[in-house]
Parts: sequence; structure tokens; C-alpha cells
Amino acid sequence: MCPLDRQPVFDSYPAWIVLLASALSVSIYLLGAAILLQFGMWAVFLYLAVCLFLEGKLLATACVHCYYFGRRCFSGKGVVSAWLFKKGDPKIFANREVSWKELLPDMLVALLPVGAGIFLLIRDFQWPVLVMLLGLLLLAFPGNGFVRGKLACCHCRQRELSCPAEKLFKKQNAKGG
Repeated sequence: MCPLDRQPVFDSYPAWIVLLASALSVSIYLLGAAILLQFGMWAVFLYLAVCLFLEGKLLATACVHCYYFGRRCFSGKGVVSAWLFKKGDPKIFANREVSWKELLPDMLVALLPVGAGIFLLIRDFQWPVLVMLLGLLLLAFPGNGFVRGKLACCHCRQRELSCPAEKLFKKQNAKGG
């Protein structure tokens, strides 16, 4: 994690961070879809529909209340949310409680294709599936950790105001897990 006390806080993130974070998310979705394509187009459509639903839900229920609504947050979703929805109440964002249960659908975006890839490798080993699976694992976990830990959260104004995700992770770290 970046040393929070020495990092500038962004009112609007640099475009290169937004592009990198967006490319990471799109790459995770595309690798997930490519793995699920082994089951047929129905699996790809279902997976991409879930991804689109989760993105829309985030824009409509969290981004509208965030400090970055109408601004360039690390993912660019603050700007996109302002195109689609009216501004919400920043107090709602600050007072939100987030649990692991609420984060599970977002984690399943990576975990479902990972599980499917492992199943495919056990059923009938194929190098392309292994390569896609390893790529997905690298992007979804260390890749996401790097972007959020080194480029996003440590520069976030909303973190200073109150961030439900930060509260969740601080609570976990205080418990030793």
C-alpha cells in the first residue's frame, strides 16, 4: 500500500490512471468471457449481462453519492454516473456499511470464470484455457490490488471523507485477517 500521508489527493484523477483501471476491468471481463465461451455463446451472454448489471448497479447506487460524482475518479465511473443519473447525497455514501456479502457479486465476476477454467482444465486440458486462466488470475487479483492500492485508494478524496470499503478493510486488518 502506498504511504497515505505522502500521496497527493486527487479531485480529478489523471487520465492515464482512468485508462489503466478501465483497461484492467475490460480485460478481466473479456478474459472471463473467453473462458466461458468454451461452454457456448449462452454462457458469454449471461456472464456479460451480469457484468453489465453489476456495473449499472454500482453507478446507480454508489457512484451517485460519491465525492467523485461528475468528476474523474480512478475508474472514470464518476463521470459516467453523472451522464446517466442525478446526483445523490454524499452522506449516504459516507454512512454506508459494506460487508463481504455485498462484495461477493463483484468478486464472482472473476471467480466464476476461474472456476469454469479449472473445470475445463480438469475435464480436458488445453493450453489456451490455462493461459487465459492464469491471465485472469493475475489481472483480477494482483492487478486489481496494484491499481487500487497504489493508484486509486491512496489518492482518493472520498477516502478522506469516509469510504465504506476502507472501513471494511480496516476492520478486517484490525481482526488480523
